[in-house]
Amino acid sequence: MRSNEQRYRDRVEQNDAHDRELVDDHLSSSVQTDDPTSNQRNQDEIAERFMRSLQQIEVTGDVEPLVALFADNADVLNLAMSEPLQGQQHIRQFWQKYLSVFDRIHSRFTHVAEGNGTITLEWISEGALSSGEPFSYRGVSILETKNGRVQHFRTYYDSAAFLPQGAK
Repeated sequence: MRSNEQRYRDRVEQNDAHDRELVDDHLSSSVQTDDPTSNQRNQDEIAERFMRSLQQIEVTGDVEPLVALFADNADVLNLAMSEPLQGQQHIRQFWQKYLSVFDRIHSRFTHVAEGNGTITLEWISEGALSSGEPFSYRGVSILETKNGRVQHFRTYYDSAAFLPQGAK
């Protein structure tokens, strides 16, 4: 009989294959030019690196690969915050706090859209909260980019996923 952990790992592997396919499809359909400074190409690269880095930190717990994608004066904001956090140290703390909510988490991306310095990522995240309670929630993250780095990050999601089981 397979354990819950093994079933979770199998699901993550299946989702990873889906995510790789989504990224490959997205990159192959994007308009590319020979100009290495092309905004479209930069956005493609940032979107791919962001998705891969987020999934990497969800496995390793090391937020540095994701923090490195942000400009020094970038800001982040989610539904639980009234004001954005700005700067590398605050961004690092933002992602550390994000991970601390979960015992395990895996995000898969269902749609990517780009244009005019903005990347929109639709996603579904599943796993277990730090209490051990399973969860699944979906949302949208918006990345505004400048000079090949994330300048502004906003994320919107179904916060009901974090309510105790009886309150949902």
